[in-house]
Amino acid sequence: MVAVALFVGLGVSTVYRAGPHTLGGKPWGSRVHRTDFTVETAAGSAVLNGTDIYQAHNVRGWYYIYPPLFAIVMVPFALMSTFWAALAWYLLSVIFVAWAVKMCVPLVKTTLNFEGDPFVLYVLPLLLVMLPLMSALARGQATPALLWLFTAGLFYAWKGQDWRGGVCFAGGILLKVFPVVLLAYFVWRKRWRFVAATLAATAIGALVVPSAVYGWQGNIDYLKKWVSVIGKPALETESERADNPLYGQLLSSQLPRNQSLSAVLTRLTGNPNARWIGMAVGVIMAAAILLVGLRVSAGNEIYILSAAVVWMLLIPPVSWSHYFLLLLLPLPALVVTAITAPNKVVRQVAGGALMLFAVLSLGLGGSRAAQAYGPLCWGGLGIWGALLFAAARSPSPGGSGGFGLRVRSRS
Repeated sequence: MVAVALFVGLGVSTVYRAGPHTLGGKPWGSRVHRTDFTVETAAGSAVLNGTDIYQAHNVRGWYYIYPPLFAIVMVPFALMSTFWAALAWYLLSVIFVAWAVKMCVPLVKTTLNFEGDPFVLYVLPLLLVMLPLMSALARGQATPALLWLFTAGLFYAWKGQDWRGGVCFAGGILLKVFPVVLLAYFVWRKRWRFVAATLAATAIGALVVPSAVYGWQGNIDYLKKWVSVIGKPALETESERADNPLYGQLLSSQLPRNQSLSAVLTRLTGNPNARWIGMAVGVIMAAAILLVGLRVSAGNEIYILSAAVVWMLLIPPVSWSHYFLLLLLPLPALVVTAITAPNKVVRQVAGGALMLFAVLSLGLGGSRAAQAYGPLCWGGLGIWGALLFAAARSPSPGGSGGFGLRVRSRS
């Protein structure tokens, strides 16, 4: 009953925030339009009208920031009224999240040979990311779609279905771009078919499909504009970004919901050069994953992949709080470890990291003032460290492997 009430209540809130609407001749909904969803539908309308998608914005002045393909995906929603479009997107997003969890649990259960009640794996990780989840759903974000694409890519890779997984993973890259850094993991593990499928699908999704709608040159112009207005400025210094019209919406490191390591360090120190410290820490984290990964057994590979997912969330210049929904793969792995790891110290470290994340995410993550201090960032670092510790100190659980040699031999 609690889940049903939450589902209904959040759905009403999501549609309300996309208002104002007119129902039965009467206005209903938020007067200040507290949603990002109408930015995407505005881009869908721009596709229909043949106008510039990067000039599309909602009534609050928030501009479309995704690559060109997603604007085409949003065309069906642009054809609906905002009320029905917001409701349809909410229902679809809930399906995406539920489906992603349904893929994560068997993956973790099998790779770590977990024979206990799977209920805790379905419920506890969702509770831990409840605030990012509610934020993504209520604001009509594309993150639930990213979660599904990303998780499906990893799930099918685990099953040895590299081409299907590569297509899904490419969808995540075409939506949010930053998942591309995790492709380095599959290069490292020599999953060449998965890498080839991802690159091929990304090229088709970036060049071929949009060109059928915008024309070849029109699509190239859009890609160049995305790079110049969004992609390149995200990597520039704070002073270089300041003149960008998207600075206050996207690029400022002072935005509390940005939980990337570089942004959090910049806010805490007040020094724009702190971003370089964040980048250096990211390199050290990558080296640590590599070092532990070279020694890990095939049965513990899920820990290495999970640590790489956390790293992927922390190192971009922009990592919104709702991106931490992608922890729905690393968190179940750590839950299983806290319950079943034969090494007591490993169990304690895993349990401690989960409790720390719970305090930071649930206790502080909902406060705008507290967000400025990076609770999800520091909680994510704790999860990352516990995963690497488990990989280094745990004997192989004897499951079906993970994303290493056993999977490749089946594919």
